Amino acid sequence: MRLENGRYRLAVHRRSSWLEAIAGPFAQAVAPDGYPLRFSVVEAAADEIVVEATVVRFADSEPYADRFRSIELLTPRRKTHPASPAAVVQVIPTGIRCEFGGYAGDACPATNLLAAAADLLIAHPNAVNASELNEMASNVLYVEGKSLDDFLLGHVALVPVTANKVGTFIDPTGLEYLDDVLNTLNAARAAKGIDCGLYAVLDEEIGVRIEWSRTGCAAGTVLRPEAILDAVELLIARGAQAAGGVSVIHGVTAEMFARHLAGEIPNPSGGIEAIITHLISKIFRIPTAHAPLPYYQDIKEKSTRNPRASAEFISTPHYFSVLKGLAKAPRIVPAADLWNLPPHFISLNNVIAIVTPASCLGGIPALAAEFNDIPLIAVRENQTILDITNARMRMPNAIEVESYLEAAGVILALREGIALESLRRPLAGPLRVARPAREEAPPVEAAAT
Repeated sequence: MRLENGRYRLAVHRRSSWLEAIAGPFAQAVAPDGYPLRFSVVEAAADEIVVEATVVRFADSEPYADRFRSIELLTPRRKTHPASPAAVVQVIPTGIRCEFGGYAGDACPATNLLAAAADLLIAHPNAVNASELNEMASNVLYVEGKSLDDFLLGHVALVPVTANKVGTFIDPTGLEYLDDVLNTLNAARAAKGIDCGLYAVLDEEIGVRIEWSRTGCAAGTVLRPEAILDAVELLIARGAQAAGGVSVIHGVTAEMFARHLAGEIPNPSGGIEAIITHLISKIFRIPTAHAPLPYYQDIKEKSTRNPRASAEFISTPHYFSVLKGLAKAPRIVPAADLWNLPPHFISLNNVIAIVTPASCLGGIPALAAEFNDIPLIAVRENQTILDITNARMRMPNAIEVESYLEAAGVILALREGIALESLRRPLAGPLRVARPAREEAPPVEAAAT
């Protein structure tokens, strides 16, 4: 098994939704020995798109080959009916220098604001993790990005729980920080009551390295992904219901971190952390999240000039936020269909809106929103390095807003059934519709006798 980052130029014919237009050509481009683990549209035109993706290459003889053959993107499911409670999905993609969410936990206040306007708010770790801090509201469901994608494609449902037993895998490259990790586990147990006393040190170094895409997004690779999967399998066999991990991320330079701190480039480690957790989610269908062990001892200047980055400077293992999130993260369960789910399951049917930065409408959450005609609230203020806006994608379900303050108002209106047009001025009058007038057939002349 190996991971590769690639760029794919695809001819597309959009007759209905982007998801239907993209899925087939993209899957064909990575087939037959590839599984698209993570992808996003980075260029879009009327008949051609460019996708940047991380693909798992696997052989038929490998232990997890059967699981990689099932590509959820090819079989998206339709939302069947509206269900209660009303859930909103908050998406803050990592590795693209989001103004909100590009640093440790700086999107958490916006996430909690949206949560206050919804019955449930479903968010992935990047939206709320802040090293030792995780201040997400009590009605936020903490769901890893790959599981969130598959949830929005209708393939899995979420089951809220009271608590999870959390296991931790540790990259042996960072054994000099083992005491810091164990102190974090013990502090979480003693002070927060989290069941997280189980850990495993990987048998070999996994080789986590950053990479950059041609667009400038943070990506990365893992040289020995099987070592991670073996460790998680061991933790599950010992009773773990969720898996967190810490790894040393190689390849970050002092210049990279300084530019990230100045807001010039994405967080170098963001993309590779998503790849690690996406892999675990795909294979094991359990809650998971990751934190970087200190790769920065000699390169990461401590500075107060960017308050959004300050959470990164108050921690060594950056791991307590992961434990707090995983402690009550919902279980991930396969959904055979969306018609007959138990009432306590949260599914695509519960989703009333998806919120995302306005310049990155090329990921699965945005594509799934259009496919199901779910309102897609695109926040302009959360700028990124991408330029995949609705001016390019032309999604009829997109609602562009300036800020998260405005997004919260849209969610309140949707939850209460208030038509958005009634909250804007001028208020247009009703539109009369009618069938086209039928052309009368010419009279038929009587036949000569």
